[in-house]
Amino acid sequence: MRIFYRLSFFFLLCTTAQLGAQDIHFSQYNMSPLTLNPAHAGAFFGTARIGGIYRDQWLFLPKDFSTRSFFIDAPVVKGFRKKRNDWVGAGFMFYGDRAGTSRLGSSMQGAINGSYHFALSKKGNQHITLGLSMGSSKYSVQADSLRFEEDILNNSGQLLTSDRQRFGLGSANPNDPYYQSPLASRSFSVGLMYRGTNKENDLLELGFSAAHVNSPEYGFSLGSRDTTPTGKKANKVKRPSRLVLHGLYTKHLTDKISISPSLLVQSTTSSTEIVPEMMAGYQWNKDIRFNAGVGYRVGDAAILLAGVDHKDLRVGLSWDMRLGELSSDRGIKGGFELAANYIIKIYKKPNVPPSLLCPRL
Repeated sequence: MRIFYRLSFFFLLCTTAQLGAQDIHFSQYNMSPLTLNPAHAGAFFGTARIGGIYRDQWLFLPKDFSTRSFFIDAPVVKGFRKKRNDWVGAGFMFYGDRAGTSRLGSSMQGAINGSYHFALSKKGNQHITLGLSMGSSKYSVQADSLRFEEDILNNSGQLLTSDRQRFGLGSANPNDPYYQSPLASRSFSVGLMYRGTNKENDLLELGFSAAHVNSPEYGFSLGSRDTTPTGKKANKVKRPSRLVLHGLYTKHLTDKISISPSLLVQSTTSSTEIVPEMMAGYQWNKDIRFNAGVGYRVGDAAILLAGVDHKDLRVGLSWDMRLGELSSDRGIKGGFELAANYIIKIYKKPNVPPSLLCPRL
């Protein structure tokens, strides 16, 4: 477990960088399990798992629209029913994005995940898992890069909107141009997942999660400018809950070839995202496996997927080909993602006492 604590400390340091403030949006959603469902914490065979994913939404735009996520999780202790192969999982996740000219983001955004895996069979090949997550976020915006009504109408400051009056011309500190939220926003998520395998080692996974179930408030620190003339808190809004339904099925067609259809459906307020994907894998040799596939974000983009597994390391790439109005604007062709995760396995070698063979004469 010593390496687990060291890796946890390393990823905690990653949160000192200014990360983002919006909900996670990945094409390779199966490569970022803790953003999909807190019940994924510890849902693997090994000592610990560490991974990350980076997405550049519009690669050819001059402004930054990027998302990143890092995670580490592990099965930590056995459950209450030790004879039924129950166990408890835990994980840490750090994530965020940057959006546009104002660099909308956060100075810290992360979550602690916990899960309990209930065995449904004595063989331990079927489990139903309950997951819980608590996240903390602090938001920021580079206000001197924002454009308001008078900027667009070229009023030369003669008519100031209430938003401009609250934000002013920017931060008074030239070394820190960001307005920060004064307190961290606390968010809670829950998840439920079924996971089972058969004697051919085929995998079925079905899950549901709900993020931001407490509808936390978030906003920026503007001092007395937080309040409008009517007394309303102008820079505080409630974060809507996000509902996620996901499924994955891996079928081994031969000793070398497998297929893995998967589905993601997530909804928040009036927006719904549906992403079906199909991956195929080919076992090149004992240590290397190649993966490739396609996906479709309904009404938005076609997705190309590729990757390789080397022992316990998995690396994935994806490219979104935009199909909407932005598909030809300024040469935009879509979004790029790079993801990787690694399962650490540390086992003590059994100390077997030598046995003496005494033949019968």
